[in-house]
Amino acid sequence: MTILGIETSCDETALALIETRANAGVFECRIIQSLIHSQAELHSAYGGVYPNLAKREHQKNLMPLLKKLMEPIYGDDFLNQKPNIDSIAVTEGPGLEPALWTGIVFAQELSEKWKIPIIPVNHMEGHIVGSLLQSDTPSGTWQRLKQAPMPTIALLLSGGHTELVKINAIGNYEILGQTLDDAVGEAFDKVARLLGLPYPGGPHISLLADQAREEKISSPVKLPRSMMNSGNLNFSFSGLKTAVLYAVKKAREDSQFTEEYKKSIALEFEQAVAEVLNSKLKTAIQECGALSIIIGGGVSANNLLRQTFGKTANEYNIPIFMPSKHISGDNALMIALAGALHGIAEERPLRADGTKRL
Repeated sequence: MTILGIETSCDETALALIETRANAGVFECRIIQSLIHSQAELHSAYGGVYPNLAKREHQKNLMPLLKKLMEPIYGDDFLNQKPNIDSIAVTEGPGLEPALWTGIVFAQELSEKWKIPIIPVNHMEGHIVGSLLQSDTPSGTWQRLKQAPMPTIALLLSGGHTELVKINAIGNYEILGQTLDDAVGEAFDKVARLLGLPYPGGPHISLLADQAREEKISSPVKLPRSMMNSGNLNFSFSGLKTAVLYAVKKAREDSQFTEEYKKSIALEFEQAVAEVLNSKLKTAIQECGALSIIIGGGVSANNLLRQTFGKTANEYNIPIFMPSKHISGDNALMIALAGALHGIAEERPLRADGTKRL
């Protein structure tokens, strides 16, 4: 089968084409192409994603991106002749509803024109299965997904979500814990704004934190490790963000808001996040008897987090599966893959669901 993936849940416009087959009863896939158009620079003026701007940009970029994807394979008349595509996988949630609708409407228009069925995909499931890809190389060889021993614990970290999920099999999910307020990626962005750093904030905070380590700068402020000992698997990052707000305010009042101070706060914030996430991950592993770990979402690109979770996997002597840089952020490759694993186009009305659950 050949599947077209469409992803517009937030500020990335993404399309992908994959081929799938069963080889001796085992699922295999081959990546034809995966394209992403980022809107990050446009949203940086707002310090975060502005939903209606994201919607407008998706509407503007989807067709040029489709042309770039399809013309090298199917020629410049691909719209008027049904291409060799068996189904369209599109993100229906969770995400920003105005942004989601643009992808869904685009998928419906292509489905009607080409007479191709649609597979609705959960964005968070995309992050799970994307982390199991052996390679994200376009036009690469056929590959099998990495086999995560079950049950596995997935820790999903993005701008809109922070979730711990128990997985007994692909498609069988139980949410063990989630954020009660800010998602971890949102906290990174808000703290970056407080420090005068651009959006998206994660890479900039990580850079300052790395510089603080290299220069052996320690923080004069001890930030809270919110809910680390709460007795459950939920998260809260709002208090941590507020603590940074007060620390920055005091530093400004005392004329101490220097570049060195910013580096120290970035380091302390990053360490606080890593300690909380890792503590909850360890508890989930112990409670569920997990045999492996899956990490997914854009924040999983953070080096400290990857190192911390890797050490935890070694401590419990279980494998850990983390996405490549291309797969960690929002992309249509993971959506096409998740759609392929479901394999059945659902005959039901599609709707954007901003709070859709696994």
